[in-house]
Amino acid sequence: MLFQLPILSAGIKPSYSVQDIRALQKNLKDIEPGLKRQFVRDIKKIGKEAQKPIVSAIRQVTPLSGMRFNYGRTGWGKGVAADKTKVQFRTQAGGKSLTTSLVRVRLDSASASMADMAGRSGRSIGRGYQGTGQTRPFNKRMRNGEVQEIIRRTPPLAGRKFVENLNSMSGTTQNSASRMAWPSVEKNLPNIEKRIDDIVRDYYKIANRKFG
Repeated sequence: MLFQLPILSAGIKPSYSVQDIRALQKNLKDIEPGLKRQFVRDIKKIGKEAQKPIVSAIRQVTPLSGMRFNYGRTGWGKGVAADKTKVQFRTQAGGKSLTTSLVRVRLDSASASMADMAGRSGRSIGRGYQGTGQTRPFNKRMRNGEVQEIIRRTPPLAGRKFVENLNSMSGTTQNSASRMAWPSVEKNLPNIEKRIDDIVRDYYKIANRKFG
């Protein structure tokens, strides 16, 4: 799951032009290579402030029993720690958009990502993996200690119940897109957005003094 922070510039547009940011980076590198690297570090430093409450929110969750005893890739804390996240500087355009949010916090754990986002649209409930009506194969430890590969059907009723359980697990009371990540940073987003915008403006001033 890729959790992206919307960045507002002058209160008008929700994100920056990919071409503008890449041109800015090129100009900074032409002035001094270290400026480009420092620009990225400064942006990611602000992103790390959003990372902390996300990690904290994940750590406070008591996972469902089916996730705790699942030894496959969606098992809670199996293989990858549930709270493992990474802050990334981003200049790739999102989908058909030609804009970028500059920074994103990525959840590396499949189980945490599923717990955070599963059923957010309601369109895929019951469809299963690639529309097969079944789950992907996963490993489960049986009472005798053996680990077996399991495939289950995904009826819509069971899917809706699973989503309800996830909502209860995370304390979600409304149909929001994210159960943990977004609510943990939502209140601080205006401050994060403004500070990133200030950084971008400062580096534009540096580039303009040289190439303006």
